[in-house]
Amino acid sequence: MLRYSTQLNNSEREYVWTPHANCGTFLIELSCPRFSVVDALNRSYFPSPFSKGHDPNLTAQRDLISDLKVRTDLATFDTASAFRGIHMADDNSGTIHDSSDGGVAGKHDHVDSPRLLLGPATSGEFNSATLRLIPIACFRVDDIRFAFDSSFVGFDPADEKNDIRAELKLLVNLRKDNPESPLSVFGHADPVGSDDFNKQLSGRRATVIYALLISTTDPDTATKLWQRVAREENWGPDQRQQMQALTGLPAGTADATLFKTYMQKLAPADLKVSKKDFLAQGADAGGKGDYQGCSEFNPKLIFSTQRNSEFEKDSDKTVRNDANGLNRRVIVLLFQKGSKITPASWPCPRATEGVAGCRKRFWSDGEKRRSTRLPDKDRKFDDTKDTFACRFYHRLLTNSPCESELTIVKIRLFDAQARPLPFAPCLTTESGQTKAARATGAPPSPLGTTSGSAPGNFAGGNIEEGIVTVRVKKLPTTVKVRWSRPKATETSPAPLPDPADLDDFEFQMDVAVDIPDADPQAATTSRLKNLGYDTDPKRKEVPGMGDPVQAFQRDYKPQFADIIVDGTLNQPTINDSKSSHDGTKPVLRAGSDIDLKR
Repeated sequence: MLRYSTQLNNSEREYVWTPHANCGTFLIELSCPRFSVVDALNRSYFPSPFSKGHDPNLTAQRDLISDLKVRTDLATFDTASAFRGIHMADDNSGTIHDSSDGGVAGKHDHVDSPRLLLGPATSGEFNSATLRLIPIACFRVDDIRFAFDSSFVGFDPADEKNDIRAELKLLVNLRKDNPESPLSVFGHADPVGSDDFNKQLSGRRATVIYALLISTTDPDTATKLWQRVAREENWGPDQRQQMQALTGLPAGTADATLFKTYMQKLAPADLKVSKKDFLAQGADAGGKGDYQGCSEFNPKLIFSTQRNSEFEKDSDKTVRNDANGLNRRVIVLLFQKGSKITPASWPCPRATEGVAGCRKRFWSDGEKRRSTRLPDKDRKFDDTKDTFACRFYHRLLTNSPCESELTIVKIRLFDAQARPLPFAPCLTTESGQTKAARATGAPPSPLGTTSGSAPGNFAGGNIEEGIVTVRVKKLPTTVKVRWSRPKATETSPAPLPDPADLDDFEFQMDVAVDIPDADPQAATTSRLKNLGYDTDPKRKEVPGMGDPVQAFQRDYKPQFADIIVDGTLNQPTINDSKSSHDGTKPVLRAGSDIDLKR
């Protein structure tokens, strides 16, 4: 029975029926003596007894109707045209709730409840209506968490923040904010290889993630799913040795025990997801409605003809495969509380089935959408919203933050003497969202041997140390970073700083990301500031620096012979600051414009 509420809209003389849940198929029993549901499109109903000119003789006939029955069925008609008042928020973007190096969690825009018009009738007829499924949140696992062309999920022995455990914690927090919201898993492959191969690969990846999610509540089912995938992909010594390393189990351990223990090591203890928490509630033995693979039919990125030709000429496909990583992903959708579907009515084929069921759901121009290349420009779903072939998936995720392209920005943290700070606690603020983080790091090198550090100092010199990663949705942008030197006892597992304590940090700096080159001098000014040479006359005076442009020119002249030390933004300075800033090893100037707060 669907709970409902009604209200009288006096201005339009209509009844509004608002469901409090989504559905597959159900029957609503309403006690309503005068009104039945009518098609909102043709509005062919008797005059309301509240409107002018109604026939009072009809009232007695209407009073005879004691029960109004509304049957909803997925195959009846499209709610997009029949329901009024369903719309997304104006910005149509959703919001990123949280992110990690290998995934994101986000909230979809609010969607208004559908409204059905009620009108008078003289008999007990009823109309049929379809309520669409509405995703309210999403969770994405990126390709980086899988072995290439495989569904095996690895782990990082040094830091769990660098493997799937980081993403699963995002899901735990997302479900706390959206309790009892049912899930469904969608796997995607890149547009390389055959549709059939990629349908199976994407299905196996969705299966592996589904199994991980239920591993703490139904370990036997989860283990059987992993065993099936392992047989299909021929997992060998490499995969088993990784699992043995995390679990501590010896070589020769039975797969059932090894897989079960490994999954439970990866899954957070507070990740409590059961079959009943999915959209089809485990009703189908093949997972129909709960997890599925979408092959290569919904790419986020399609290379230009020029770029694809360059990739094809290169015998080493590493660069192409890396660039295609955006397309290889697993998406988990969370739907409105109470949503449920019957597997027979679900449009997507099972994870183990072929592509025929997918093709039935294509747009009429689906092949063109997923394969057309522009001559010299990549096509991105973020830009045009027209690269997904499947209309069912497209409608669910058009404005999902999990299908938005996020730019990964890595910022290296230093102290005021230009020494990198591994494990530095920090806060990053971008687009009004503040996140706590801890910079990357490694155990300190022997005293006096770490490049870039004074003898006996624990600050690291490795280019991968002292790095904090920020995911940015829209560019260009500015990221405010607050950080401190780590205590001697602080390493990767240490608790993160409290985002509410904005003043509890030694340093802060605004970092410009993706600096436009339309105005070369303005771009150079931004790059110099990021490098530690702030040209703003209102800046705090940095002892010993003098003119910041001249300071940059003096400091970098050993690297760039063409630099002219004259304090002006001459062309060599513009070119060389760009090379230094956009290179892979930027170094912040000692005693620079970092704002020391205490």
